[in-house]
Amino acid sequence: LYGLVKDVTRAVELYERAVELGVKEAHFSLGVLYANGAKVEKDTAKACRHYEAAAMCGHVFARCNLGWEEYNAGNYDLAIQHFLISAKLGHEDSLTNVKRLFMKGLATRADLAIQ
Repeated sequence: LYGLVKDVTRAVELYERAVELGVKEAHFSLGVLYANGAKVEKDTAKACRHYEAAAMCGHVFARCNLGWEEYNAGNYDLAIQHFLISAKLGHEDSLTNVKRLFMKGLATRADLAIQ
């Protein structure tokens, strides 16, 4: 970007400061960094903690990403819950994810009715 060198270490420091100030986007961004292992050591537990904090503040994409983390861990019931919450908040991809889980037999009509 305009000749500036990317400094991920400094970015993480700034995100962490923003987290202390309650910025949900900073939680989400840290979650993405740790989930992907992008220039930082991959740490799924840290990623989930940051996604959870952002989701609790109403961050829809963080809620969806929590759904994927739970899905990848084999926790389909929790994944469905996260996808349903983010779908109710208007995240179209989450609704598609719920439909796919239903078609795979991993979600039931009862799961959908609970929400």
